[in-house]
Amino acid sequence: MVKIIFLLSLALCSLSSWAFRYTKDFSDGFYWSSLPIQFIVMDTDSQRMNMIASIAQDAVSDWQEALIDNLWNVSSQQGSPVSNRNIIRWSTNFGQETGMSESSTLAVAVRYTGGPYIARGEIIINGKHPINSFSNQLKTVLVHELGHTLGLDHSEVNEAVMAPSLDLHYDGLHYDDIQGMSNTVMETKRRQAIGYVSPLSRSETTQSSAMSCGTIDISGGDGGSGGGPMNLIFSLGIGLMVMIFSRTSRSRRS
Repeated sequence: MVKIIFLLSLALCSLSSWAFRYTKDFSDGFYWSSLPIQFIVMDTDSQRMNMIASIAQDAVSDWQEALIDNLWNVSSQQGSPVSNRNIIRWSTNFGQETGMSESSTLAVAVRYTGGPYIARGEIIINGKHPINSFSNQLKTVLVHELGHTLGLDHSEVNEAVMAPSLDLHYDGLHYDDIQGMSNTVMETKRRQAIGYVSPLSRSETTQSSAMSCGTIDISGGDGGSGGGPMNLIFSLGIGLMVMIFSRTSRSRRS
């Protein structure tokens, strides 16, 4: 009996330690119609394109090796970004494009829904923020934002890469990250198998809406969520917030 109680206690502790959440659109029933998601790094600057593609592929590998699953394919193509594909791109006009502060926002992940699906995704990197010039920190941002593209929101576990507060010196995925993504992928595949249609989905697939999570360095000022040209609908707890502390070299995200 004591052993049973002990095992049950361990199980309850494990359940309570899973603090991941889903993004609002995923919670509302929207999902990708197929996996892996095909992302293209597009840039007119070939050197920068190759740098971002390499870092993005490393970020993808961290997730996929942990889950032993193929979730994203990342390729690259030199040229101006197009609006009808899943894109990872560097923006030199970030503020005007997104309506967010260039001095405080590092990146934004956008998911566009159409019908019952997440129809398209985009990760926009703020090219004017100095943090993004460091490959290790940019990888941390991309690992986090890739999590958002599939529908994984923030975790309440401080050590998780999906946490609102984490170290810029990324040391790998936490168990809660892996559990959260595993559940997200499992639910995505379940919906795909049954052809699930959310009652909140639009009946006309030509119409779409967007949900986004912005990476914000709050030491630089207000990130803002104004209605820029993309007319983004920002999720609650907007994005990944980063505050660098000189004493601990940690960042704060929300």
